[in-house]
Amino acid sequence: MCASYEAKYSVTQLVEAFDRHGAPLRFPKGLPNIEPVEEVRPTDLSRAVRAAGEGNAELAELRFGFPPPAPKRPPVINFRSEGGRFSNGPSGGRCLVPVSGFYEFTGTKYPKTRWVLRGVDQPFVALAAIWRAGAEGAPDAFSLLTAEPGPDVAPYHDRGVIPLPPAAWADWLFDRRPAEELLAPPGAGTLVAEPAPRRK
Repeated sequence: MCASYEAKYSVTQLVEAFDRHGAPLRFPKGLPNIEPVEEVRPTDLSRAVRAAGEGNAELAELRFGFPPPAPKRPPVINFRSEGGRFSNGPSGGRCLVPVSGFYEFTGTKYPKTRWVLRGVDQPFVALAAIWRAGAEGAPDAFSLLTAEPGPDVAPYHDRGVIPLPPAAWADWLFDRRPAEELLAPPGAGTLVAEPAPRRK
């Protein structure tokens, strides 16, 4: 599964990609300045794309992880996709989280080996996720959906996040197709892994 990810891309890359695939991003206040982020961790604010009405999408700043279900529990950063319907509504729904890579770990002893998995020949992939409105002034939050791992992820974890193919972005965001038709692990050759040791 995914406990952290990299977010290094430009707003121009996002705008061009989402426009090309039927989910144009709209910025009523003008294009934002996006800074690259080496590692987004649970509870960090990060960027997600969600429906904004009339076939348009918005780039929103949401918190990574739903509030914990009980005191002293961690935030819910990964959410099982199996059996979920995940419909859009006024207080939550479907979203996509653009990432330039996501981190996985292998090994049984500390320090484990850290890997980054990236899309092949693309500046970012869009991970299927769901968002919920924040309570009592808290920011809205998202959790990444997971499924059985595809062949590219299986060597690194027994569950995997779900990078959606660009052709499915609009169907997911605008709730046009059932979740079970869209939430499938990516095929072999979609992702490439490389070692990503932490900087000392």
